[in-house]
Amino acid sequence: MTVLDVKDAMFHLASTPHRSMDQYTVIVFDSGDSDPPSFDDVAAHIDHRARRVPRLGIRICEAPGQWEFPRWVRDPHPVRDHLVDHDLSNGRHTLDSFLAELSSVPVDATDRAWKIHVGRGLSEVDGARGAATVVVVQISHALSDGSVGTHIARGLFGRDDITGHTTLTDPVASRARPRYDAVKAAVLLPFRWARSQIPMVRAQRKYLAAVRDGELVTHAPVEGVTFNAHPDETRVVHLMQFPKSHWTGGSATVTVTALTAVGAALAEYFAAHGEPDRDDLRALVPTALPASVPWPAVNRTLPAAVELHPQLADVTRRAKAVGESLALQRVHVTDHRHLDATRSAEVYPAALVLGFGRHGRRAAPRTGTPDRVNTHTVVTSINRTNLELMLGSARALSCAGMAALGPGCSVSHAVYGYGDLITVCVTACPTTVPDHADYATMLRSAIEETCAALHGTATTEVRR
Repeated sequence: MTVLDVKDAMFHLASTPHRSMDQYTVIVFDSGDSDPPSFDDVAAHIDHRARRVPRLGIRICEAPGQWEFPRWVRDPHPVRDHLVDHDLSNGRHTLDSFLAELSSVPVDATDRAWKIHVGRGLSEVDGARGAATVVVVQISHALSDGSVGTHIARGLFGRDDITGHTTLTDPVASRARPRYDAVKAAVLLPFRWARSQIPMVRAQRKYLAAVRDGELVTHAPVEGVTFNAHPDETRVVHLMQFPKSHWTGGSATVTVTALTAVGAALAEYFAAHGEPDRDDLRALVPTALPASVPWPAVNRTLPAAVELHPQLADVTRRAKAVGESLALQRVHVTDHRHLDATRSAEVYPAALVLGFGRHGRRAAPRTGTPDRVNTHTVVTSINRTNLELMLGSARALSCAGMAALGPGCSVSHAVYGYGDLITVCVTACPTTVPDHADYATMLRSAIEETCAALHGTATTEVRR
């Protein structure tokens, strides 16, 4: 694939100055009794390893006027030009504030589709015997989803033979020819539009018939809440880390455990703010497609709207209901009729797809809260427990990430497993959710209560 798929192109265009949709992989390294690596040490390590990760050798070239989808082209910049040195030894930053600062500034994928931020000398990181080194791999969402981020982390910092564990179907870089692409797309637009109509209509009808007949479960929009306020460019981050063993003793998965806890925390927060009791709270959960599903896009996830059932006071019953909702949504997302309907947009002319998207972004309100929404927050869940990451002699204490905010979403949750830890990262907009710290406290308590009920453990936060 030399041209971006429509879904990857929309991720690229949705990321604007002060509103990053990028993927962030956050790795905290501890050097123990040894001296921490210098920036030059880190740069030399990454320069050596990045050459073996082909996906880090491309960027995006846009066609004039967005007549055609952007094209993947070779990135001429040396690896070191992608690295940013941050001296954190002055005590101005905590890990949370450092990540918040990075999370609002996207990469310019037409220049460099990725950056690596190297935070040196961060003190008071629990679990680190000395000053920690924080490496944040920031990459355009057009080039990476969560599973790709795992592959890239392994390629850059894995202890194993990286050539045997970074196999990806990488986009193919081609020669930049933006004017040719634009002119060709403009000439062919009527033909492409006509050719797209029959397969699009046929796929949409089959999907809607399955929904109408009850074969696939969808949810009607519901009333928005405080967390659905449109965020501005400001960000805060709250990181919480727990023992993995406290999340895995029972039958509920880590994802279901997290969703169950989030539902309880949301209900408590909204009740504290005088909002009416809700039994229709939902979370958007990015759902990975099985490897067997043919898929042209880099991003192999589709959104699922999972019901959180906060009205169920019994934690075990609530977790069971959440798990059933998640299972139904996974069936929906991976059903061939839904996939065909989603893929049908691939044949639609780029100028029309991108034009509609551009108009929608311009017309969308920048402030306020939408009256009707499909979900009330975002919960991503990624398992990286099979990784063992090293930076020279420094070992990784944790490997986590952040979930982006966007229109109608002022609070998101990212749940990552690495080693013997589960990391929960809450990202919020402090302008629209000024008491975000109170919510983080409620979520921490909800996690402890949920883990105790589902897994027979009284978990306590182990870091941060």
